[in-house]
Amino acid sequence: MNLRKSLFVLAMGMGVALVADGKKPSDPVLMTIDGKDVRLSEFDYLYGKNNMQQQSPVAVDEYLDMFIAYKLKVADAIAAGIDTTAAFRKEYEGYRLDLVRPYLTDKDEEERLISEAYSHYPVEVEASHIMVALGKTPEEREKNKALLDSIRTAAVGGADFAALARKYSIDRSASRNGGSMGYITPGRFPYVFEKAAYDTPEGEISPVIETPFGFHIVRSGARRAATGEVLAQHILKLTQGKTPEEQARAKTQIDSIYTLIKGGADFSDLARRESEDPGSAKNGGMLPWFGAGRMVPEFEKAAFALADSAVSEPFQTSYGYHIVKTLGHRGVPALDDVRQQIMGMMQRDGRAQLSYRKKMDELRARFQTSPSDSLSENELIDLETERLAAEDADFANLLREYHDGMLLFEISNRKIWEGAAKDTEGIEKYFEAHRGDYSLAEPKYKGFMIYTPNDSMMTVVREYVAAAGDINPDSIGVVLKRQFDKDVRIERVLAAKGDNRVVDAVAFGGERPDLPGKWKCWMPWNGRMIEAPEEAADVRGAVTTDYQAELEREWVEQLRATHKVKVNKKVLKSVKQHLNVGR
Repeated sequence: MNLRKSLFVLAMGMGVALVADGKKPSDPVLMTIDGKDVRLSEFDYLYGKNNMQQQSPVAVDEYLDMFIAYKLKVADAIAAGIDTTAAFRKEYEGYRLDLVRPYLTDKDEEERLISEAYSHYPVEVEASHIMVALGKTPEEREKNKALLDSIRTAAVGGADFAALARKYSIDRSASRNGGSMGYITPGRFPYVFEKAAYDTPEGEISPVIETPFGFHIVRSGARRAATGEVLAQHILKLTQGKTPEEQARAKTQIDSIYTLIKGGADFSDLARRESEDPGSAKNGGMLPWFGAGRMVPEFEKAAFALADSAVSEPFQTSYGYHIVKTLGHRGVPALDDVRQQIMGMMQRDGRAQLSYRKKMDELRARFQTSPSDSLSENELIDLETERLAAEDADFANLLREYHDGMLLFEISNRKIWEGAAKDTEGIEKYFEAHRGDYSLAEPKYKGFMIYTPNDSMMTVVREYVAAAGDINPDSIGVVLKRQFDKDVRIERVLAAKGDNRVVDAVAFGGERPDLPGKWKCWMPWNGRMIEAPEEAADVRGAVTTDYQAELEREWVEQLRATHKVKVNKKVLKSVKQHLNVGR
């Protein structure tokens, strides 16, 4: 959907009904259009939405007139068959699915999964793992999984887990850490891995699990209360992969930087100039908030040990020499603060499918009348959408509103916006009939600018134009392009002082600009100053807007003349009394 259409439909589709709980004990017919009922709930809904967008309430009678015009335009769109086109049906079905999607999850199951994930936040778990490849074929998968099962059997039987990790794990870090991952925190690893670490009792080994990266067994270790997160900035002098002499030079440099910091130098400024961490140096050494296991152990220990605003002495990690400044600490976040984050992770890792599957089972039990009546998921969703539209007034109103808003946009685009834009003759006639309504705020230069890449080509073009005599302004572009092809550019201009640098130089005494790009030279052609618009093109925006309004007035008058609208005055009176804003 393009931006204009998105904004138009959004304006038609947002807001809340005046009925607080989205339901009404009764829903009388407010009017009929060609014998088709229009219920009070729809009017209520749209009237409430409209007034929420206005600075002052619109009277019921005034809005009723707008509402009738709206419904008549929608009826016209339906009569034109717009709602039967493939493009409309595809877009509407996409929105319909988006609208019903939040209803296609089992809320109890979703909340259980969120609570389970959040239960990990206050705890950090020490974990080690062994990983083998998933395999490229079903046979390889079975073979690799069987291998890991046998490795697990050996580990459970007392074999050294670290030694097994060094021998079999495809995690490259296992060769140096024996599969140890230190303390892990929620959200860092695929959830099935996290769950295995948290759910497996301390000292025991999980069954074989599968993640997108491979098959794993996880040894769960000690638990500790979550350390929270720390905000820090740092300065790094790299030593990784460097000669002993270069490493010694890095140590000297970091010590010198530390001396400057102790002397009062600005940490952020030094980090920008001196740090060799490309990711953080440009930001004054700033790192995002991080928790346990996110950094190498030496760095993590130093950052967490410092008080807020304190600076560490230089220390070394496998990357090089660091100085850390800790800016703040924060503890375990509240559930409300991470709920959306957890739900996002659930969507990405597939846990959200569990609540969806449970909802599908519920819908199947509700709508499937017999075991032989096997309904597809799409059929179940259609049935649930129909149920919601019948039982939930807000859902029904929003669905109808988007449906009708799409129709209104398309029919208005055909008959008014796009139609007016293409109707050059109609716009010109409208201008001539209303010429006195239009003026220019200030004098403007009107004409053409002819551009060439250099002076020599401009001389040739100037001579050609002079020799050609009278050239119709409407064909000047075609004439010059035919003669000079890509060596000339023609621009129609209508500009006040300050609107165009070239026009300023030609007509308003401005300095000659040095233009960038190919087109360095120019000459005016058929130019003059105008005090008032000569044609519709001189005030095209304003004329087009007014012409569109004229077309719309004529369209609505024609619709009112050809469609029968009957308003239930008794229901309308009750609406006015209820809202106390009618006239």
